[in-house]
Amino acid sequence: MSEKKSQGQNKKNKKKRKMGVIKILLVTIILIGFIGAGATAGIAMSVIKTAEPIDASNIYEMLDQSSFILDSEGQVIEQIESNNFRVIIDYAEMPKHLKDAFVAIEDERFWTHKGIDIKRIFGAFWTNLRTGSKQGASTINQQLAINLYLNRADKRYTRKIKDAYYGIMLDKQLSKEQILETYLNTIYLGSSAYGVQAASQVYFSKDAKELTIAESALIAAITKYPSRNTPIITLEKADVEEHHIILDDSDPVYTIVMNEKIDEYTITRQKLVLNSMKRLGYITETQYNLALQEDVKSSLKPNRSITENISSYFGDLVKKDVISALEEHGYSNDEANNMLYSGGLRINSTLNTKLQKILEEEYADSNNFPKIKSSDKTTLLKKEGFSEDEQKNLIDDKGQIQPQSAMVISDHRTGEIKAIIGGRMISGQKIFNRALSPRQPGSSIKPIAVYTPAIDRGFTTSSVVDDVPGYFNKSTPNTPWPKNLYLNGGYRGLITLREALERSSNLVAVKLGSMLAANKSDSINTMLSYMKKMGITTVHTGETPLIINGKKYTDETLSTALGGMTRGVSPLEMNAAFNVLANKGTYIKPITFTSIYDRHDNLIFENTPEQHRVVTPQVAYIVTDMLRGVVTSSRGTGGKANIGNIPVAGKTGTTDDRKDAWFIGYTPYYSASVWIGSDQPVSLDSGSSAAAALWGKIMKRVHEGFDFKDFEMPSDIVKVDVCTISGKLPSESCSLDPRGSTVRTEIFIKGTEPTEKCDAHMRANIHIPSGKLATDLVPPWQLESKVLVKRPIPYYPSENGGITPLDYVYEMPTEYYNPLTDGFENSFPDWSIDDGEMGGNYNEHNGINIIESQNNH
Repeated sequence: MSEKKSQGQNKKNKKKRKMGVIKILLVTIILIGFIGAGATAGIAMSVIKTAEPIDASNIYEMLDQSSFILDSEGQVIEQIESNNFRVIIDYAEMPKHLKDAFVAIEDERFWTHKGIDIKRIFGAFWTNLRTGSKQGASTINQQLAINLYLNRADKRYTRKIKDAYYGIMLDKQLSKEQILETYLNTIYLGSSAYGVQAASQVYFSKDAKELTIAESALIAAITKYPSRNTPIITLEKADVEEHHIILDDSDPVYTIVMNEKIDEYTITRQKLVLNSMKRLGYITETQYNLALQEDVKSSLKPNRSITENISSYFGDLVKKDVISALEEHGYSNDEANNMLYSGGLRINSTLNTKLQKILEEEYADSNNFPKIKSSDKTTLLKKEGFSEDEQKNLIDDKGQIQPQSAMVISDHRTGEIKAIIGGRMISGQKIFNRALSPRQPGSSIKPIAVYTPAIDRGFTTSSVVDDVPGYFNKSTPNTPWPKNLYLNGGYRGLITLREALERSSNLVAVKLGSMLAANKSDSINTMLSYMKKMGITTVHTGETPLIINGKKYTDETLSTALGGMTRGVSPLEMNAAFNVLANKGTYIKPITFTSIYDRHDNLIFENTPEQHRVVTPQVAYIVTDMLRGVVTSSRGTGGKANIGNIPVAGKTGTTDDRKDAWFIGYTPYYSASVWIGSDQPVSLDSGSSAAAALWGKIMKRVHEGFDFKDFEMPSDIVKVDVCTISGKLPSESCSLDPRGSTVRTEIFIKGTEPTEKCDAHMRANIHIPSGKLATDLVPPWQLESKVLVKRPIPYYPSENGGITPLDYVYEMPTEYYNPLTDGFENSFPDWSIDDGEMGGNYNEHNGINIIESQNNH
């Protein structure tokens, strides 16, 4: 009975305390509300009654509730420890002037109010009413309550009521010292630092107890807008400019610089903190003046070990994407970071652990990668002479193995990234993700920039382009450009788009790129437009140039058709661009996670990727079929990417001097991109064939046990026999081409198939000695009937430095034999006949019996 009575009394006391809190809140609300106070009070009552009870006795256990990343099967792959640096220190270890600085700027009546500051509420209400601003009135109690129990991004009035309620409850359950200690250990202070001890280490590389008054005021100044008021910023080295003040440049990828707006924001607010400390009597006039005179900027000494994160390539990308998604959902950057690292989130990622393991295993094998060209090893190592280990595993002067590589595997139907690796044989810190870093794509860009737009704009697989010298470089108008690597600078002649893509003809890519619209300028813009629609964000136009040292660079040149870009493309974006073709013409933005749940298992974000149609399924299928030939055709450049019974479509790419090697391809199941090269571009001893081989080896393992599946053919695809020389319907002469029949079965989008017969193949009588067209004056023994090719546009080697394409020998001559100018050489038969020989000589060229020819004369 006594136990029950005691429990009943405790309930009454709790109820009494809660009612006391409600009374305080209601008085405040009624005073502010004036009109409609009754309704407001009713709302407040209902909100408070539904508020979760709090127990401040376990307050430190709530500081960090780790978030988790789960793979596509729901298994935990990473516990997101708070890489937002936090070190808990006792109240007694905090210098008095540090505590005073925060109270002075954040809550000057902290020591006297009961959790909410009614005077401040009235002041903020009047200021906001008078100026239209949004001045806050939260106390340190309320801010702590928000950090621990509520969602800062929730701007509804119900949250305001709850944080006021919780602020009062904290004041009842904890002493002022306990509240301030917890607040100073939990508050976010920019640059991944949580709490004053962490901030002291991050910004000054010292303990909080060693901070000066000026340094304490600077840290307190960060609180209002941490991302803006932080005194330091971490940049990629490429983004560091001359005006930046470098504080730490020891990392190979990132540089820590002083916030260029430190005077405008941080120092200005620091002075406000110092002034408030003086006004409230926390510091003397002398201390105030000395603090103002202290050059606190020169004291900045970032702690590099504190600001670095250790994580996986995929995990880093997930965290980056989650923060971006939360920001798009209405959270500030600081709020998003706090939720990710301390909010106990459950993030369902897209990672396929099995595929990721395959990537990691193959990237650990040095035999899968080419070597650095011998002449360039000195450049990387900055020395001469190499040990046996250096010959096999070349380590640069920054301690990283070269060449490097990156690979992305994704599901092209959903945009989900299934596996990713941004470097090889790197342990510990994996900051630089090469899968996200742009590199020159070489010929791998051709299907995206040239062939897809061409097919979409009416060209067909059998459209013929003359692969002969072109003059597309305006700076050297008399020198042929580009040249074909596959022929050591030579030219093939008349060639279909299918064969040109399989052979990776540079000349055809540029010529076709210049034919996409009515003029060269519009054609280039068409290329860039398709690249952007297919997800490439590193395209620079005249409106968005890349500016380096005041000079503007753009991709508005025909060299873009060959992958010669200002910045290049990342392996991730190349993968996404090819996914358009694999996904029947629809672009889907790559995603690393599908949903986010909070610590209470409530869905707070469902990740639906951005998508839009680029081309029709028919166009995508035609280009896919062309890309299959790159892998399966004997003339294709990507044969090493073949994985057996599963079809592969893809494209190789190699940049000048083999500094970058690519293969991007896809199957009906997955797509993947591979890049190989050195961080400091130097020549490889093998080009795109090495990338194709690595792609093939990994994807063969990925597809182990998969059933055969073909690329799905959409409706309105027709098959038609064509002549590969004219691109038209075959004539009788096409099968008699001296190189063999040129008749092939091709696929077309219905309505684009040819309707005219081949007019390129023609039969003609040739004067054998001169090689010219025969006339009536040519004797029959010098005649030969041939099937030759008449070019739609004549080509003259004499006008092109004597350069002849490979098919020039089969070209129909344009001149007729003239005995007056061409002579009578061999115009008469040899009358000598061996004794006893009956009949005469047989001319192997024309099959005419010489005796018969004599009788004719």
